[in-house]
Amino acid sequence: YAMRLKTHSSPNATPEDKQLAALCYRCLALLYWRMFRLKRDHAVKYSKALIDYFKNSSKAAQAPSPWGASGKSTGTPSPMSPNPSPTGSVGSQGSLSNASALSPSTIVSIPQRIHQMAANHVSITNSILHSYDYWEMADNLAKENREFFNDLDLLMGPVTLHSSMEHLVQYSQQGLHWLRNSAHLA
Repeated sequence: YAMRLKTHSSPNATPEDKQLAALCYRCLALLYWRMFRLKRDHAVKYSKALIDYFKNSSKAAQAPSPWGASGKSTGTPSPMSPNPSPTGSVGSQGSLSNASALSPSTIVSIPQRIHQMAANHVSITNSILHSYDYWEMADNLAKENREFFNDLDLLMGPVTLHSSMEHLVQYSQQGLHWLRNSAHLA
């Protein structure tokens, strides 16, 4: 919310704006990292299940198809029917209006539970990406304000992605204290 009031990337941004943004990005990076760590076991479980599913489904995809190159039945019955659909009938062409443009091998059906697992896995692992993105933004802003962050690191100890939440809070409080003091002096 505070970062929306004043942007740290505008030409009018003060060093204090950039220092505040760097502190906020450090907090966001650590929070996203912690969110991932809390759900890491689920991510590993989803990953294994998805790998197994796709490994097994790729073996099934390599089995000979009952469809010829033209997309019409070769005479081999589908798993749903004991008899093949006659060539040219609706059953052999499928119910898609553009069945001639798509061969059955271009349509992939994924079970709902696999889709949900993949969505959950992406959601969890996106936390890592957000964490690193925010960490890089904080690093870039900290480089522009090297003296402030060197002093803060010397006094409080540097914040890393492995810092405790308690250390992050103390570090941020000290940084905010200095920012308030510099705002009163200006």
